[in-house]
Parts: sequence; C-alpha cells; structure tokens
Amino acid sequence: MDYLSPAVSIITPAYKRVDYLAEAIKSALDQTFSDFELVVCDDSAEPKIEALCRSYEDPRIIYRANEQRLGIAMNNYRGFQTARSDLLTKLDDDDRWTPNFLEKLVPVMLSNSEICLAFSDHWLIDSEGNRMLEASEEQTTKFGRHFLNYGLVKQPKLLISHKSIPLASSAVFRKSAIDWSTYSEKVGGAYDLFLSSCLVSSGMEVFYVPERLTEYRLHSGSGTSNRRLQNSLETLWVSEKIYTNTYFQDIASDYRNICSYNSKITGNAYLHERQLISALLYYIQAIKYHFIA
Repeated sequence: MDYLSPAVSIITPAYKRVDYLAEAIKSALDQTFSDFELVVCDDSAEPKIEALCRSYEDPRIIYRANEQRLGIAMNNYRGFQTARSDLLTKLDDDDRWTPNFLEKLVPVMLSNSEICLAFSDHWLIDSEGNRMLEASEEQTTKFGRHFLNYGLVKQPKLLISHKSIPLASSAVFRKSAIDWSTYSEKVGGAYDLFLSSCLVSSGMEVFYVPERLTEYRLHSGSGTSNRRLQNSLETLWVSEKIYTNTYFQDIASDYRNICSYNSKITGNAYLHERQLISALLYYIQAIKYHFIA
C-alpha cells in the first residue's frame, strides 16, 4: 500500500454530525479493500470532528477544515480536487458502507481504464440506522435500477433520464473523466446528478453491480422552506444543463419534461415563500417547456 498514491480516494464532507460521522468512518475502515485514503472535509470546523479523526491514528485518514464555510457543492469540490487518486468515491458523513463495497467496485475500475464509473444499488436506512427493506426496493424500481444487469451498461444515457446513479453514496468514478471547468457552486445539492451527466457524456463505459453495498440514511422532516427553494433551483439548473447538452439529444424529450416539472416545483417553492412574481415566472417557464416541439 502506497499512502502517497492510494488506489482510491474517499471523500467525506462533514458538517457537525459527529455521531453519524463515527459510523461512516468505521464503515470505511472496515472495508475488505484497504488501499485508500479517507479525506474528511469539515465545513463546520468543529473541534469534535477533528478530534474524532485524529483519534483513529490511521495515516489513511486526512482531516481538512475549511477556513470559511463553502457549502455542499464547493466542499465536495475541494475534496475531489485535493484527492491523490484518480479514482474517487463519496461517503457522506451520515451514510455507511457494507464491508465489501470497495472490493466490488474498485478492481473493476482498475482492470479497465475505459470505465469511468462503477456503481451499485443501496439500502435506505432510518435515522437510527435500521434498514428499510420496502422503501429500498421502491427506490430501486423508481430509479430504474431493477432493469440493470451486472456488467457494462448498454444504454448509459438512460441512467441520466432515470436518475439511476446514486453517485453521492454508491459509486466509484474517475476524476480525469470529468471536465471540471464546467463545475459550479450552482449545482449545490444536485452535484451528484451533474457529475453523473459529466461522466456519462464522456463517452466512456459505465459498470453496474446489482447489489446493495451501501446504506443511505433518511432523516425525519423535510428541511426548511428556504432550503427546499434552494434545492429546487439547484436541480433545475442541472436539469437545464443536461437538456442543452447535445450529447444527450437522444433523451432531450425526457429532459424537456423534467425541466418543465422542475420549473413547476420551483414555482411552488417560490409560492410557498409568498414570492408571487417569481412563482408566476417559473410557472410560465414550465408551460413553455411543456409545449416546446
């Protein structure tokens, strides 16, 4: 194992959730594939998070605190750009991996340089860490993963239509396959869909493992109305980037409908904030998308 050039870099953005972070780190350290670095990017500069990371005394764990809060998109970006490996994977501070996640995906990437992305299915867990079987199966179906077989994906563009790639929790991807000049803080929490579209549009291969190898945690509550508005704007921004990307012209009709829907959702969010003019403008935009030939 070469700590200066690990096979894969794990990026863990952190923000205050020390107890959950301890579970996430443990799941990384329990991996059967051990040639990695774990980069914890602390956007809260929380002393307890630094203390937790130092307590393991493991040279694979790298703690980095931001001098100023960067937000979701740019905290992730900092982690991606400072990673020492070309192979990247995300482990959020409240999620967990099964012990063989890296073992199942990283060797696939190492054995074929034409693969830019390998991903798996995942469990949904509640705030207490209990697996939610029915909800997990519903997610698999909702995002079209039940149609996918083990191996190379035959029509990777459809992964973007169905939002099949859980890049934030269950994927390994190549940093060099992404044009990072297109990345913007505007992607916000929709960075995973944006990066997935960048990887697919590279024209390289995509590989799928139909096993639930990670655990994605759901939290009670739906966040503040302001956060919901921001999420809507971020998702719409990314959807419009995909819609105008000529590589995805085969699925343009799908994304036209998605842009229409996301415009309506953004209008709803503005209406909830009592910003009536903004709401009206997004409703009009939704209608325009709906009638584009």
